[in-house]
Amino acid sequence: MFAFRGSQKTLRASALSVFFVFALAVFGLVSGCGVDNNADNDVTQLLPKPLLQTPPSLQSSPQHLADCAPFAKTERVRVAKIYDGDTLTLSDGRKVRLVGVNTTEMGRGGQPDQPLARHAQQVASTFVRQSDRVELLLDAQSKDHYGRWLGHIYNQAGENLEQHLLQQGLAYHVAIPPNLTLAECLAKAEQQGRDARLGVWSDQGLLPVKAKHIKQGGFQRVQGQVTAVQTGKHWRLELDKKIIVMIYSEHQHRFTQAWFEHLQGKNIEVQGWIYQSRDEWRIKLETPYGIELL
Repeated sequence: MFAFRGSQKTLRASALSVFFVFALAVFGLVSGCGVDNNADNDVTQLLPKPLLQTPPSLQSSPQHLADCAPFAKTERVRVAKIYDGDTLTLSDGRKVRLVGVNTTEMGRGGQPDQPLARHAQQVASTFVRQSDRVELLLDAQSKDHYGRWLGHIYNQAGENLEQHLLQQGLAYHVAIPPNLTLAECLAKAEQQGRDARLGVWSDQGLLPVKAKHIKQGGFQRVQGQVTAVQTGKHWRLELDKKIIVMIYSEHQHRFTQAWFEHLQGKNIEVQGWIYQSRDEWRIKLETPYGIELL
């Protein structure tokens, strides 16, 4: 799936269309029906490969993904503190970073809050406070490099906090491997908030930054024209001759090289954390959820 955020539904439909075209081709070969193989190739070459196979535990119950419902056994926990919209501390001292979302930053060291950061914190606090029971569900990778636990938070009704924030436009969806079990569901939740122009998608949200104007790191939505495409061990997209979008080798299986090369000259938006390496600004692209064709 190629996540054009302005037309995510269209791209998901395109990905499904590729599947059905492939199925029709197979049927045609078996039954003798004529199918235009060249047409198939034209479509599939421009789309990334499917993101991931559905975990075996969900294959017989796709509604679980549609509802962002728990996909494994949860642990009952008590929340001691809501640090910000996407981070909380449990009563046993564990710090939990919510999987699949990134909220705007609370002000630290005398800096002001980013837009809607306080609102996201308040909504997360209300969700926990109004829950008769809070449940924690860890994903494939249980901790990050900061030592924080990576998990999903649910209430007694099986409602998901990340989905709740995204539907209100109070978080961005970030799909970070290998914790992708609920990625499709959370992407749909974000699209609901975006379609309604809520929160960060409203006039009060953070505006995208032009690649040529990048001056600092951190989480940003970056827009620019693809001025160079390079393949090799790692794939590189140059935006406005200023910032490099990196698809490292371990993430390339979620894309296709034909799709990647087709981006030459296109205007795109990439969402993620900007950092400096070898005297250049970079941003990692790990899944198709993080890129949009403008």
